[in-house]
Amino acid sequence: MKRTTRITARRKQQTIRLQVRVDLPGTGRIGPGKIELLRQIGEHQSIAAAARAMDMSYRRAWLLVDELNKLFSQPVVAKWLGGKSRGGASLTPAGARLVRSYDTVVRRAAEANRALLAEILHSTQRAGRAAQRRSA
Repeated sequence: MKRTTRITARRKQQTIRLQVRVDLPGTGRIGPGKIELLRQIGEHQSIAAAARAMDMSYRRAWLLVDELNKLFSQPVVAKWLGGKSRGGASLTPAGARLVRSYDTVVRRAAEANRALLAEILHSTQRAGRAAQRRSA
């Protein structure tokens, strides 16, 4: 039984992922959570649907959108009120640029640090194997 578990564990592809948070001096932060919210709004054309997709309350999502819109000189999300046609939201050109720029920063940082990230992953895998041997 243990042998099967070890073989399965070896077959699983281990990956390491870099997350970036941008601290804007004196104004706020942008990180993977807010960027994912913007992506979801772009996909669903709705703050409520984006919040549901992320298992987030509508209020929290709305507050984050409001914070993001105040953070930049141009709004990143356009909102319109409900009624017969129901409300909605969409990314503005500034919002789409923000998502693209953030993704570029993350991609470039990961590429620039690929060797170091691989070294970190390798060292954690060695530590994990050593711990498994000790507990066996």
